[in-house]
Amino acid sequence: MNVIFLDFDGVIDTNYYKSYEDMEKKIVILANICKKYNCKVVIEASAKDAIDEDTLEIDDNCKWVRFIFEMFKKYNIECIGRTPNVRRYSNSCSYLSMWKEDEIRLYLFRHPEIDHYCIIDDDDLQIYNRSDLNKVKDHLVVTDYYLNNNPENEGLLYIHEEQIGEILKKDNEIKKFALKRKGYQ
Repeated sequence: MNVIFLDFDGVIDTNYYKSYEDMEKKIVILANICKKYNCKVVIEASAKDAIDEDTLEIDDNCKWVRFIFEMFKKYNIECIGRTPNVRRYSNSCSYLSMWKEDEIRLYLFRHPEIDHYCIIDDDDLQIYNRSDLNKVKDHLVVTDYYLNNNPENEGLLYIHEEQIGEILKKDNEIKKFALKRKGYQ
């Protein structure tokens, strides 16, 4: 199975492209990519908190996320889940949120049926220099959230399609560990 881990801010909605009509244009691009490469979507956006992890039900108060899911249905984009919210214990007797890449890696570990994956995000996953060696960087397509002089180049674009296709040729390196842990190897 091919999976796209999808962020919303900076990919579907950007500084310039914030209307529902503009977001739909970005979702059309995503739909073309999903169809061409036979991909399913997993949400890794911070807005995932409005989406129930088990049922994918959307909080009634989060209309723009509901709109995105309506567009997914309209354009036959299959969303199969969202990354978990995970916290880890720190030495200072408190819990820290894990970074997106850690949550993506955990999702991949829990789902060894994923053969290939690509992450589409405007964040390079190392923004705070606290990444765990950035183990998913080779699977990342970085989009732009804000380009003051060039807003037509913000977010997901048709030019990203080839890069996504190349990344989807790479194997899910976590799959072998997940299968071994589950006793399949």
